[in-house]
Amino acid sequence: MSELRRTIYDRFYGPRTRASVVANTFNYAVGRGLDVRQIICQTGLTPADFIDPKTRLPEETVPTIWNLLDNVYPGQALALHMAGAAPFSFFGPLAQGVQYASDLRSALQLLVQYGTLLSDQVHVELIESQSEAIFRSDHPVDVIDGGYGAEAALALINRLLQEAIGKEYSLARVEFAHRPLGLHRLYEDFFEAPVRFQQAHNVLVFPQEALLLPTRQWDADLFYHVQETLDSSHHGYAWVSGLKGLRNKGQP
Repeated sequence: MSELRRTIYDRFYGPRTRASVVANTFNYAVGRGLDVRQIICQTGLTPADFIDPKTRLPEETVPTIWNLLDNVYPGQALALHMAGAAPFSFFGPLAQGVQYASDLRSALQLLVQYGTLLSDQVHVELIESQSEAIFRSDHPVDVIDGGYGAEAALALINRLLQEAIGKEYSLARVEFAHRPLGLHRLYEDFFEAPVRFQQAHNVLVFPQEALLLPTRQWDADLFYHVQETLDSSHHGYAWVSGLKGLRNKGQP
């Protein structure tokens, strides 16, 4: 496939990210003073593309914006700054699912089960041992944006879980695969836990007993309703992804 055809193919049929993820990153960049015209030029997207938060947009859009921000504000832990204020609409219906889950384990399992609704290629899993539980989230674009996306994701998930559980919520530690993108103390202040860098994966680590912590707004009926919504979206995206795979096989 020629370079031009590959570019066109990726733009329309390549891996996708939920528009709410892109929109929050775009709005943060504009709020920090980046020129809207520059972002549009680099990403090929305009605010009109974000009107429907369920729209799927090219995955490379978000790391492109983070790299633009890093060029202007290096070393400022920008992802933590954004995550401290970004609305939970970033997650779409997943945020409501976490809110109505029965406990921390159920909330984490929901994020694992439906993580690809946020981004096609994200790999999320919950690994339990006798002493701790590890929530792992890795994505191929982490190497493109230097870790900004990974920081934004784990920081926002941490905030969402903290809101759902309340004052009993706590982490054992946090690990990132990349180098710190700001002062180390900013990370430990944000997560209120030890933070390690240049580790094997991006993870939130909890004491095993923390998984039993109840959420503040558990509602079995509403949780089931949100799951039905997530399942519907998940099946729809899987069907579209299948069509993309068929198209891909037909490419020279």
